[in-house]
Amino acid sequence: MPACLIQSLSLLLFTLVASTPRLLTTAHYSSSAPFPSSSHNALSEWRPARATYYAAADPRDAVGGACGYGDLVKAGYGMATAGLSATLFERGRICGACFEVRCVEDLRWCIPGTSIIVTATNFCAPNYGFAADGGGHCNPPNSHFVLPIEAFEKIAIWKAGNMPIQYRRYSLSLSLSLRPRLV
Repeated sequence: MPACLIQSLSLLLFTLVASTPRLLTTAHYSSSAPFPSSSHNALSEWRPARATYYAAADPRDAVGGACGYGDLVKAGYGMATAGLSATLFERGRICGACFEVRCVEDLRWCIPGTSIIVTATNFCAPNYGFAADGGGHCNPPNSHFVLPIEAFEKIAIWKAGNMPIQYRRYSLSLSLSLRPRLV
């Protein structure tokens, strides 16, 4: 094979891999230490929050959302998404922001050494029928993430339900608008 053809194929493969949306999982050495492979992309310090999940068995669950991205799979987000409580959602100004999320404090349910990167695509509406500390997970002043079960299971065992987590803003260099095409 000619060298320029190999180089062109290598570039195409790199472009395809780099532009393929995926749920990023990062390993770390302890729950309090920074992630060696991702700390340079962190935009803020770790903050406490909680996370629950929803089962996205129906493909229609990936369509819509308060941020207006439409079909999240077709838009390139896949299941690496999150609905945010009013405290975090900032009336939609946070749409499209990325967060690194890790499970903390509960060794029975946390998957040690993992974190995920998710994009804010939805709003978790408050339920004022419950107190903020008694079932109103998304009620102010709670900081809460609602994740697809596929994302939640990267950091915790699903039986955990409502998990203590830490989160921080995260910068991704991956451009989801880049779509390679064959000419």
